[in-house]
Amino acid sequence: MLAKVGHKLGISLVGEEISQREILAILFPVIIDQFFLISFNFINTAMISSSGSAAISAVNMVGSINVFLVQIFVAIGLGGTVLISRAYGRGDTQGLGALSASVIHGTLFIGTILMLLFLIIHPVVLNLLFGKADALVMSHAKGYFVGILLSYPAHAVIEGINGSLRGLGFTRNSLKNSLFMNSVYLVSNLVFVLIFDLGIIGLIVSLLISRFLGVIFASYSMYQHRQNFRLRKKDLTQLDFPTISFILRTSLPFAAESLFFNGGKIIMQMMIVSFGTAHIAANAIAGSWIQLSEIIPSALATSLVPIVGQSVGRRNLNDVQNLTKSFIRLGIVAIIAVDILLLPLFPWAMKLFNPEPEMIPIIFKIYMVAFVMHGVAWCYSFVLPSALRAVGDGKFTTTVSLFSMWIFRIGAGYLIGVYLGYGLLGIFVVMTIEWGIRGAIFYRRFLSNKWMKNLD
Repeated sequence: MLAKVGHKLGISLVGEEISQREILAILFPVIIDQFFLISFNFINTAMISSSGSAAISAVNMVGSINVFLVQIFVAIGLGGTVLISRAYGRGDTQGLGALSASVIHGTLFIGTILMLLFLIIHPVVLNLLFGKADALVMSHAKGYFVGILLSYPAHAVIEGINGSLRGLGFTRNSLKNSLFMNSVYLVSNLVFVLIFDLGIIGLIVSLLISRFLGVIFASYSMYQHRQNFRLRKKDLTQLDFPTISFILRTSLPFAAESLFFNGGKIIMQMMIVSFGTAHIAANAIAGSWIQLSEIIPSALATSLVPIVGQSVGRRNLNDVQNLTKSFIRLGIVAIIAVDILLLPLFPWAMKLFNPEPEMIPIIFKIYMVAFVMHGVAWCYSFVLPSALRAVGDGKFTTTVSLFSMWIFRIGAGYLIGVYLGYGLLGIFVVMTIEWGIRGAIFYRRFLSNKWMKNLD
């Protein structure tokens, strides 16, 4: 369906050295992966809503910190995708085993360090960031945070394996890994949250079961492709510190940009906490609903990394430019189409989430702001930088994200939302405008071809 729509709109999903079948083989599994990931987050928020606004607020508060921390080892997996796809694109297959094993070792190391560190300091972090939250919300948040932290080593290994698989275009296997993990999580939530009514404890139990079973499943997926990666037993049992260090350095721009971006979101969350529990819950509900229309463009952004990486390995800049433009156009069409489909379903969603009645008009206004800005700015702000990072221009995208996030989104967000009193809606309007500012800078950079100097 996507291919037919793209053809009618003049969007080409074929390159000079990569076929449409190869592109779609990478893209479709990632779309399905994103669908289940975001849909399960949507269902997760809906299920925990039965435990009240305090539970929703706690999950949302900790969720913002969790995304901030998880993106560190996700970035290592993404850096591994770039390095593996480049090596494969230039025909260097002998070192893939050591490279993929080092990606997994790197993610495991970082995931374990984050778990140990934040198990010690999590009460301080939560009190520092969200000390104004109600006592019940804070109690739920502390328990939920500990549960999430315990899952980090397993989650990190899964991200390392998936990053390696995507580097060679095995997105179908990374999809199976994510589907298995999220399916176990969903079924466990139905049992522990809805049937046994365990609330936050139910979420924690479900999370740990899904992550530890998921790492076993993902490891088997990697074992099936050991010949493709030239993966040997000693690659996994011996630590190659120079290669691990190289991967971590390569992943630094990816991690830094995610940290700056999600760090800014945490500060915005701190602003929202000052508005009260109802507003925290409303923000979580609005975010869960809005993310549904971002499924396909998010998948395009993820898929663009190995596609561009392989094109760079082949030194084919025409494919880099043409496929990046096509992915952006396709993302714009997809996000607008899904927003239109979701609009009449909004009343049903509010019955499912059951927010405070006075919050429904605010949530709807937030959704309408996203409706407009999705088509205008989202793909330039989130899909395009994937291509720039894949060609080695990560330092530029990180710098832009740093300044746009902290100077505009945080500064203007505080001015409009808190100081001038426009509240949650004001903060969200500023956030979407920042999409446009960042996207315009990235687009100008792409058209200037200055990123090509990274290929010399």
